[in-house]
Amino acid sequence: MIAILLPLIVLPPAAIERPLPIARRLLRKGHKFIVCAHRGDHTVAPENSIEAYDRAIKIGADFGEVDLRMTKDGVIVLMHDATVDRTTDGHGTVSNLTLQEIKALKFKHATEKNESVPTFEELLKAVRGKINLYLDIKAVRPNDVLPLLKKHRMERNVIAYVYGPASVDEWRRDAPEIPIISDISKMTDAEQIEGDWRAHPFAITDGRASGYTQQIVDIWHKLGVVVFPDIQSGDEGPEKWEPVIEMGVDGLQTDHPGELIRYLNSRGIR
Repeated sequence: MIAILLPLIVLPPAAIERPLPIARRLLRKGHKFIVCAHRGDHTVAPENSIEAYDRAIKIGADFGEVDLRMTKDGVIVLMHDATVDRTTDGHGTVSNLTLQEIKALKFKHATEKNESVPTFEELLKAVRGKINLYLDIKAVRPNDVLPLLKKHRMERNVIAYVYGPASVDEWRRDAPEIPIISDISKMTDAEQIEGDWRAHPFAITDGRASGYTQQIVDIWHKLGVVVFPDIQSGDEGPEKWEPVIEMGVDGLQTDHPGELIRYLNSRGIR
């Protein structure tokens, strides 16, 4: 059973609470530190495949990060790149291909027989009640996503990463129940961070973990924002995780969720 995400109530910046109450809503029951599997557990299964999210569920990740794009005929599919070339045996831009054309493709390194690029709805059916979803909004709008979330009763089990101040404002207006993630601040100093955020407030900040300092983490927490950096890399491990965790971040997005969870358990942090 996973924790239910409560609606994001849009309050004046001064009224937003410290981050822990929000962070607890992002955790599976019994956990204390958010772990997000980047594109699913994609080092052992194709990224953005149903199998990658099934594996993330089995190892106990709180979230699976998923990339959303729209086909030519208006169906949301899971694909990080604008084209299908890198991850499948096909060629072309997602927005120029129909769902039928994309479904005819196969993952280059499939772990399941006849595994194809899933639709967003197929993912929702597969993971509902098992894991939360971190939606990376590549090329969809709130009104494209909300009907599917409501149909599958998942609107309170997602967070959405959006790009730029205009998108922050759009999602806060059109999907106020979904907590928004952004890193629109250049994270250079306290005044910059607070000014950018107060102009376009959001619930969660991410960005590269290497860009964080203790001062920056403290500033975000003072503003009531959950700090949820990206640590993913080919060489990530305890030597990279530990300094960021010691700053008091609320969670990490990782390419190695199983290893990170084992490390957190060994430290009594999980």
